[in-house]
Amino acid sequence: MDRLFRTIARLLLLSSLPWVPGTLQAQQAALAWGPVLDCNAQGEGSLRPRVVVNATGEPVVLWGANAPASNWVAVGNGGGFAPAQEVSTPGCIPAVADWMGSSIAAVGNTLWVVMKATPEESRPVYVRRSDDGGLSWGDTLRVEPADGLVSRFPSIEVVDPDAPIVQYMQFDSGYFGARQVVSHMMGGAFMPPVQVSAPYAPGDVCDCCPNQVVAVADHTVALYRNAGPNIRVMWGATSFDGGMTFPLGAVLDTTGWVLGACPSSGPDGYLVGDSIRYVWMSGANNGTKVYIGQALAADLSLGAQRFVHLGQLQNQQQNLPRIAGQGDTLAVVWQQTQGGQTEILFSWSVSGIDGLSVPDTVNVDLSGVQRTPDIAYANGAFHIVWGEVTGSRVRYRKAALTGDVAVVEQEQSRAVNAWPNPATDRLHFSPGFTYAAVVDGQGRRVLNASATAGVVDLATLVAGPYVLLLTTMDGTTLRARFVKQ
Repeated sequence: MDRLFRTIARLLLLSSLPWVPGTLQAQQAALAWGPVLDCNAQGEGSLRPRVVVNATGEPVVLWGANAPASNWVAVGNGGGFAPAQEVSTPGCIPAVADWMGSSIAAVGNTLWVVMKATPEESRPVYVRRSDDGGLSWGDTLRVEPADGLVSRFPSIEVVDPDAPIVQYMQFDSGYFGARQVVSHMMGGAFMPPVQVSAPYAPGDVCDCCPNQVVAVADHTVALYRNAGPNIRVMWGATSFDGGMTFPLGAVLDTTGWVLGACPSSGPDGYLVGDSIRYVWMSGANNGTKVYIGQALAADLSLGAQRFVHLGQLQNQQQNLPRIAGQGDTLAVVWQQTQGGQTEILFSWSVSGIDGLSVPDTVNVDLSGVQRTPDIAYANGAFHIVWGEVTGSRVRYRKAALTGDVAVVEQEQSRAVNAWPNPATDRLHFSPGFTYAAVVDGQGRRVLNASATAGVVDLATLVAGPYVLLLTTMDGTTLRARFVKQ
């Protein structure tokens, strides 16, 4: 406890000093890089990997493979990854490529994968669920109704384990009228999709650009690239009811990129408090470059926008950025090509988008072609994956925060009070949380509930030790251990 008090005192002192670029990160936190690990064997595919973190803190990686088209998942096991297992099924062959494909989302040990079946003009989007951190998967479930329309490019987000949110591109027959829609699950089935681009953005959306849906509590933002009239900029639509309605939409990208071709690159973001932070690629200035911006999540009014790498050279071509974070701690990864060599770059901050570090190269092996990175953040660590084209495999690397910021995060994760302990039928906790879950001794999520009343009902739980997980509006998750009698 004395260490925590000393840490807080140092942080308060630093906050009163004049700000100098780089000083905050240098004095409060550093990164400890882990080794590069293989998620799969050479030749087992490397298409557009995606990573989430389960309740035990292990990375779960999804990727695509060709010949035949398939999706695979590998779960971390402490020092490496368990053998990959296929999550696509014989009746639902997924659409996979190095620039688009399937997506994965997690809350605790509940994971959802969303995939688009082929042929794309006639087959649906479908999901599969895991309740044991990615070790096993349930049956496939169709997302969109059988309405004769065409769907592509799904992304998925989950706040409530039983109510995933899926965003996808929708066309009329013949791939006309490209637009973005969102469908949410209710009562075990997906509701009819809600239009999120057609009411706001002019013309069609970019019909070759993946999207991304992000959510915290009941607040959801659907991100996408528009195309009309050849203005390839990012837009968003915002929901206040868990994705059931999207009453507001606005442009999120002021670059004004005019392009008569297809960039095949979309946005990514995360919600923090009353803001959304997001990244994208634009070719409007200095070649194709990665940008970062923020906006108010309530009305999408714009805040700061800037290059991720302020000192970059014009001949550096950047693409396919991804962002992850919690509060002001964040990092961005992207694919960068210079002189014919393609690497994975990384920039991080503990003070929001204006404190981003000088970019670092994630991949240690500089030979071959490294592509399509992704990143997740949990428990003071960034989890990064990318595809290695030359060896046709997926690679992983972890970067853990050290120093004062990591200490404060670890202490805060134990700072919530829950009573009585031991408990019988009800467990009480302080107000200020939006979502509650209970995890058993094996890391399985056994209870999900609203946290607004400050109490959870334990009547259905057997006696034993448990962990209570409480989520705030900005996405922070705190925990408290207790015993059920």
